[in-house]
Amino acid sequence: MLLTRAPRWLLLLLTIAIMALVPIGASAQTKADVDAAARSKAIAEARKSEAYKHYQEVTAQLDDAVSRYETLNAQREELTYRISRMEQAVERYQTKATELNTAAQDLVIRAYTSGQSGMIGSAFAASTIEELVTSRALLDRAAEIELASLDNLDAVSRQADRSASELTVQKTDVAASEDAAAVVVEEIADLQRQQQEILAKANDDLRAAIDKLDQEIREKRIEDERRAKEQAERERAARRSKGSSSTSAPSTGSAAGASSSATTGFICPVAGRTSFIDSWGYPRSGGRKHKGVDMFAARNTPLVAVVDGRVKLSSNSLGGWTVHLYSDTGTVYYYAHLESQATDLRSGQRVSKGTVVGYVGNSGNARYTSTHVHFEIRP
Repeated sequence: MLLTRAPRWLLLLLTIAIMALVPIGASAQTKADVDAAARSKAIAEARKSEAYKHYQEVTAQLDDAVSRYETLNAQREELTYRISRMEQAVERYQTKATELNTAAQDLVIRAYTSGQSGMIGSAFAASTIEELVTSRALLDRAAEIELASLDNLDAVSRQADRSASELTVQKTDVAASEDAAAVVVEEIADLQRQQQEILAKANDDLRAAIDKLDQEIREKRIEDERRAKEQAERERAARRSKGSSSTSAPSTGSAAGASSSATTGFICPVAGRTSFIDSWGYPRSGGRKHKGVDMFAARNTPLVAVVDGRVKLSSNSLGGWTVHLYSDTGTVYYYAHLESQATDLRSGQRVSKGTVVGYVGNSGNARYTSTHVHFEIRP
């Protein structure tokens, strides 16, 4: 009888022991779930607050201001390039006009010294050098002595005058564009200050909600930019394929600077609040095209390594203080217009993802713009 009951007692004891263990694990898991749920609820409640809504409004206004600034800056860069080309054209026209005037005067002198009275009469009858070189007698003689190009003088002079007038208009437009951009730069700075004020007054729940919002915005922008560049590359490949007589298939892949392999494990280079648009391809000085994205943030906002790699520190007149980050996969990440480079960083040094490499500024040719980092991805 005892032999038959013993296993039952053992089974009962074993069952009790197991039941005693289960609540410990279950309660621990339940507590974690409860904490997570409570945190999510707190963030959800914070998102209903007026401060959060105000932050959203300021962020939207900041994004709009950045977009307007990029448009104005692109217009200014395009106008500046046109002015450069126009100045060169005016100089060419003026040089040509001077050469033609000299040739015309030389022709008159030669006509006088050779005793060609018909040409001398034309010279004295003309009230301007333009009338002189367009007179019938002089033009006929000019053809004989290989100076037929003299009839271009009047046209060249008029073109020089037109170009000079257009140049004045272009410079006026640039000045207006710079004034408008300066207003937007101040607007961006003011909106960034408003963001900082909201954060300074925020409690932990509101900060968590804002951080989550900023992360969502950054991730969406990066993804939108990647997709836009991939689409642009597909369209370029299609145009190349259509315009080529070759039967070989066109190459495919992501756009330069935004391939999916280049952004694997990628983090945002700005360790703080930032606003930007996809400004890839926008006009830049000297007829160049923008090869990166300008990410606007408050001055001295930390910039971090987006991946593991080695750094090269340098400076130049265009980019100001710069950092090149060479990843292990061969992709190069470029940061420009920094306020300063990290003081404990040296060229050739290896850094881990998230390491501070510099700080947001507007050095180089960005000294009159709102503070930002020019960021490039070079696969």
